[in-house]
Amino acid sequence: MSTEISLLEAARVSRGLTQAELADAAGVAQGVISKLESGRLPLADARVELLARQLRVPLALVDGSTTNAPHTRQFHRKQASLPAKAANQLRADMVLTHVRVNRLLNSLGPADVPRLPLASPLDQPADRARAVRKLWNLPPGPIPNMVALLEQHGVPCISWDVSSSRVDAIASWPHDAPPIILLGSHAPGDRLRFTVAHELGHAVMHDVPCADCEREADEFASEFLMPRADIKEALRGATLPKLAELKSLWGTSIAALARRARDLGVVTDSAYRTLNIEISAGGLRKNEPVNVPRERPTLIQDAIRQRINAGQPLSEVADLALIETDELNNQYLEAA
Repeated sequence: MSTEISLLEAARVSRGLTQAELADAAGVAQGVISKLESGRLPLADARVELLARQLRVPLALVDGSTTNAPHTRQFHRKQASLPAKAANQLRADMVLTHVRVNRLLNSLGPADVPRLPLASPLDQPADRARAVRKLWNLPPGPIPNMVALLEQHGVPCISWDVSSSRVDAIASWPHDAPPIILLGSHAPGDRLRFTVAHELGHAVMHDVPCADCEREADEFASEFLMPRADIKEALRGATLPKLAELKSLWGTSIAALARRARDLGVVTDSAYRTLNIEISAGGLRKNEPVNVPRERPTLIQDAIRQRINAGQPLSEVADLALIETDELNNQYLEAA
């Protein structure tokens, strides 16, 4: 979805507060909050400093003197329906993250992510996945590290303690700045890899959410991580033990590998149903065998540490990023 939001509103929503709750805490009328957020009341007011203290953000983030909220497009991959409050909080987190990352990276510029929309019914997500692999000169076979691959191509990824375990990741990309992906800190390694590839699919193919966007992003991710030409024969006649072996090689879940085998026509629908029954009966929906280590982002952490190593105090780095020092440390350094 597209996001139009003031930084004051983003700071409030990110803290999980309603206008009424912030007004009560700050001792001002709710109407004042509403007018400040909408721009109907000038921000150059002592009340803004009071609100910044209540929100635990630097004044420069919300007083209009430093930056504006970016216009972004956002998608998030979730396991189930997400409450509106949690979704709005994630979107606000993303708006603030764009501002902070852009300042920490000194305006990194556009990412090396090709835009290849599905222009006609003949265009297929798998074709787009193969095209990106070719453009990025990826060799055949498994991708060793999806997070490192995206960061190599200018897409910062950040581990994030999302407000709901139903969300695996949220991705956003403005027209004039690099995409950013917030990675749910709860997601296991195999699901995280698929989620990152799924979000890449959105970035490549989609401008706005659509009825088929999630399915198309899943199809893109399947081909990007498990290319038909490289994996088809290995999946023929798949069994659970065989899928467990392939999981350690390809870094995707047993369930995803089983689905891939069916989609590639190397197991029958009946065999696929049997595999799913075995997966459920073995309790593998929640706890699969074969651990795939979580991939750790490094781009933002390295940028912060480079500044510190150059003699810049962490407090000054926090001022630059328009965030409190403790929060910078917790969200952008320790969370990695």
